[in-house]
Amino acid sequence: MEKSEYEIMYKLETSYWWFLGKQFLVEDQFKGLDVDPPKECRILDVGAGTGLNIKTLEKFGNLCGVERSSEAIRFLRKRGVRNVICSDANVTLPFRDGVFSAVTCLDVLEHLDQDEFLLSEMHRVCKPGGYIFITVPAFHIFWSSHDIALHHKRRYSKEEMLLRIKNLRCRVVKATYYNMILSIPIWLFRKLKSAASIKDHSESDFFLPLPGFLNKSLGLLFKLEITILRYFTYPFGVSLLVILQKENESRIGK
Repeated sequence: MEKSEYEIMYKLETSYWWFLGKQFLVEDQFKGLDVDPPKECRILDVGAGTGLNIKTLEKFGNLCGVERSSEAIRFLRKRGVRNVICSDANVTLPFRDGVFSAVTCLDVLEHLDQDEFLLSEMHRVCKPGGYIFITVPAFHIFWSSHDIALHHKRRYSKEEMLLRIKNLRCRVVKATYYNMILSIPIWLFRKLKSAASIKDHSESDFFLPLPGFLNKSLGLLFKLEITILRYFTYPFGVSLLVILQKENESRIGK
C-alpha cells in the first residue's frame, strides 16, 4: 500500500470505527474456536501491518508476525511488537510444517499476485486440527480509490474464495460476508467520492476525520452486526470472513 497509509492506519487503529470493529470481529470469532490453551497455542499473523491485530490476539497464545514492509515494521516496533519476521508473503513462509495452532491472514490476500500460493503455505505451517482465519474485501462493485491506495489486486466473492481453497485438506468452519448494514452507505460514499474527486485518486477512505458521535455510532452498529455473526451468516457485505480447520491426519483418506 502507499507508505502514507501505514501512518494513517497506525494513528486510527485504536479509535476509528472500522478498525475497532475488525478487532472485535477477530477476538469474538476466535473465542469460538477450539484452539490450544494459551500457553501451548502458537499463532502466526501473516501481513502484520502496524500490529494491532497481534496485540488483539496475544491473549490467545504466543504470537509471531510476518511483514514485508519496512515502513510497517517501523510502526510495529513503536507499538511494542518485536516478534516479527521481515518476509514476503509471496514466497515460502520461513517456518516448518505444522508448527502453528492458528494462522491469521487479515486483509492481505487481496494484495498478492499469488494468493493461492499463500493459502497453501498457511495450510502447510498450520498444525492438523489448527485454524486458518482469513478476511478479505468483498465484491468488485465496491472497487474504488480506496482499493487503489491500498494496492489491492482484487476483491472476492465467497464462491471465488472457496474455489481457491478447494484443494486444501480442511473443512470450512465459517464463510460469511460482514459489514452488511453499512454496505449501501459505503457504496454510495465511494461513488460520490469518485464522481466529485474529493481527494486524489490514490487516497483511501480513511482520510476523513469523523465527528466523535458519528464514529461511535458506526462502531456500535458494526459491533452489533458482528455479534449476530456468532449465530448467523450474511449473504452480502463489504468484507468476507472465512475460517478453515486443517484436517487431522487420522481423518485424511477416510
